[in-house]
Amino acid sequence: MTSRVPWKAGAAVLALLLSASLPSPSLAGEGDLRPLLSAGEKAPGFSLRDVDGNEVHFPPGDGRPALVVFWSVFCPMCRELMPGIGDFAVRHGAAVRVIGVNLDGSRFAGSVRDYLREMALPFPVGLDALRGDLFIASDPFGVEKTPTAVLVDGGGTVRGAWAAEKVREFLSEADSIVAALQKGASPGK
Repeated sequence: MTSRVPWKAGAAVLALLLSASLPSPSLAGEGDLRPLLSAGEKAPGFSLRDVDGNEVHFPPGDGRPALVVFWSVFCPMCRELMPGIGDFAVRHGAAVRVIGVNLDGSRFAGSVRDYLREMALPFPVGLDALRGDLFIASDPFGVEKTPTAVLVDGGGTVRGAWAAEKVREFLSEADSIVAALQKGASPGK
């Protein structure tokens, strides 16, 4: 009996290691996850629902620049930086609309609702959702970390993307980034 338990545990570990090295079936073919969008690429559009069931729509190329911010209420850095994103929306809202995409999904809508009430963010926030094996908004943008901010010009072209710690840089340089965007330059990554 004692020799069977370690064997089963060893077999389970080996199976986990082998499965981790194989490509996931959900990632095969056209559904492959892509890297974070970079300057010069076209941004994908999306429609999501907010915590109250209202539509949050992002149509790239509609003539108005946008900052799309991907975040989670359970991410400490997101909680730290979202007030700065809110300040950005207030300062630059006439030039750049802000659209939030929460990655926690409808399962945690209550927690998201509570956070949004507490923070009174001045921009719409949609809950990302699965469509098939991929998330509607975050997967086409190539989001791997939270927070992630993607700046899109009025023509629908990505002008910069910042992930995790880089969002601090975005916020500290926001005024010059918006000025560069208004002049048609790519502010960075």
